[in-house]
Amino acid sequence: MESALLTVFRVSLFETFCVTGSLILIGIILGLLENRANFYVQRAFGRKGTLVTAWIGTPIHELGHLLMCYLFRHKVNKFKLFDRKAKDGVLGYVNHGWNPKSFYQNIGNFFIGMGPIFSGTAALIVGMHLLLPDSFARVADYFALEPARPDQYMLTKIFALTAGLFESIFSAENLLSLNFWIYFALAIGISSHIALSREDLKGAGRGLITIFTFILLVNLVALIFNADLSGLFTGILALNVYLLAFSMISIVFSLIRLVLSAFVYYAAYLP
Repeated sequence: MESALLTVFRVSLFETFCVTGSLILIGIILGLLENRANFYVQRAFGRKGTLVTAWIGTPIHELGHLLMCYLFRHKVNKFKLFDRKAKDGVLGYVNHGWNPKSFYQNIGNFFIGMGPIFSGTAALIVGMHLLLPDSFARVADYFALEPARPDQYMLTKIFALTAGLFESIFSAENLLSLNFWIYFALAIGISSHIALSREDLKGAGRGLITIFTFILLVNLVALIFNADLSGLFTGILALNVYLLAFSMISIVFSLIRLVLSAFVYYAAYLP
């Protein structure tokens, strides 16, 4: 029995990673890219350099938190989508409360913390649909994925599809289009503020513990009643594959912003 309980614990840890892993990985990558890009921008232009992109990026970031608060039935006490005159440097925030006895609301803390990844990626995709419909048609390729096999082959295919998508976005025809440059400016602004703050990660961590507890309880019940729940977690893992695929759009534009900011910084400060 002890061996079975240990197995359930290990399986629960693995399934928790499957459920949340892609979001955490995306958050870490975006955070590293944004922090370095902000270093170059602030060194070159000061705080005003951040405000150039914050007017669109910050509201979309905070909307991600806000919508998840409503989805998970948290009480929104106060929020501000954008405040460029904030004396403490906090450009936006969502202050919320929840019932600590509610499993659902506690789990919501994780998704509220990760909310900007959803809202930022969705904004990039919607903007592409409106301004670059031909390129957006390539997004349909992601839906043709077979996420039941999230292995090295699947990751290779995601990168290949992303490369094809951006080849379509940066086509010679698009480079001569005003819509492309509007989308490019908006995408840089949005991707500049998707990354999660320390408070975002702290809140997400509270939810992560609850998610693990919930999965552990489900697996213990399955062990007692000899039930097979593999199909449920395969479906959740499939959603993570799609999320990783679409989030590549956010990651690539964040990388482009990093390269541009580094170029401006070194062009201005190096002899």
